[in-house]
Amino acid sequence: MSVKNSFVEVKTVTWSKDSHGLFDYESKNVQYSKIRIEQSSKVFKTGNDILIKNTQENAISENEKFLFSVQSHQTMQDQYYLNPTHIKDLEENPQNQPFLIVRSLKDNEGCQKGYKLSLGDVIRLGRIEYRVLEFRDNSRDIQSLLADNVDMESQPFSLLKKECSETSDDQKRQCRICLMDEQESQELLVNPCHCKGTSEYIHIKCLQDWISSKAKKKVNPSATCIYWKKLHCEICKVPLPDLVQVGEQTLELVAIYRPETPYILLERVFYDKSRENTKNTKTMILLSVSNETEYIKLGRGHECDLRENDISVSRLHAFIRFHNGEFLITDNNSKFGTLVLLRKDYELERKKIALQIGRTVVTFSLKSHHSEKAHLDQIELKKVRKELSALEGDANSPLIAGFPQQL
Repeated sequence: MSVKNSFVEVKTVTWSKDSHGLFDYESKNVQYSKIRIEQSSKVFKTGNDILIKNTQENAISENEKFLFSVQSHQTMQDQYYLNPTHIKDLEENPQNQPFLIVRSLKDNEGCQKGYKLSLGDVIRLGRIEYRVLEFRDNSRDIQSLLADNVDMESQPFSLLKKECSETSDDQKRQCRICLMDEQESQELLVNPCHCKGTSEYIHIKCLQDWISSKAKKKVNPSATCIYWKKLHCEICKVPLPDLVQVGEQTLELVAIYRPETPYILLERVFYDKSRENTKNTKTMILLSVSNETEYIKLGRGHECDLRENDISVSRLHAFIRFHNGEFLITDNNSKFGTLVLLRKDYELERKKIALQIGRTVVTFSLKSHHSEKAHLDQIELKKVRKELSALEGDANSPLIAGFPQQL
């Protein structure tokens, strides 16, 4: 068995205060730990502690939750990967999920290079979350989770979809808004909720118009924000679906205007734990740009294009820009950071990367045994010089004159 030349150094920093699973990057009241990984390992969370075990070990108690694994490449001895587990339901407890810290991603000059957004990504600004539902690039190609051919099983969340009847029954069907029946209008009738009788059906166009009447719109030079309160039937109080399935057709419940310029469509989610059996409040946000010199500002300040009135969001928290046909998000040294859910395998390199899991930050960096030995030799040399200097009381003493100043 060949000896590995490299290992993964893992450092954990835990903020002592428990506040909505946030980590204060400006706080000094933290706890540190460090460990090395030289073989494939599993990472668990128990309470506020991060545990690392080899792949043969499993969770030993109910409090240990498996997060992801650090996999050593089978053929390339000095390659390691972060391998996240498939997240079935992000809304179950988002504080226990590993999020990539955007500011930890650096280029060769040590500057923040940003994170390329892709379909299905989950972004966190403080405790506010967004989901990337759709985007259009310079080639005018639209990639969307609202399309029929997208596998929602691979996403860390699901869109609410309901099959609606399109066949007539013995009772004449009519729209409960415009009161027109099937003979008077050719518009498609759907039954999106649990209402029965004369209130069961509604024209999809009437439903879209009703939703649009409840929506609010904010237009800035770089961003168009569309948002509304909880979508639920006002009669039976059942949450309305995101999509309706009528035969072979999949229709959006909300008619979204899509510009010809590059844009990205986000969905924001609020976690309302005070009410049970209710869906989260949703906000649709359409961010469009006309050229690559524009920056979309996200934050709490009045100058931001996408403004969030939440104390966990900094005044100017982050930027989204369109560069080389890609949407990139960068952090503006915010207090609680800009995070992206770790959903795919991530190769570890010499440059450090960091994950946030609740109020703990875990930093990974690939190091070689040779460089570590040189570093330890340097530390040992400094200790010897310090001890000899203390004995003689003079750094220029002949006892230490023969020691080099550096390796």
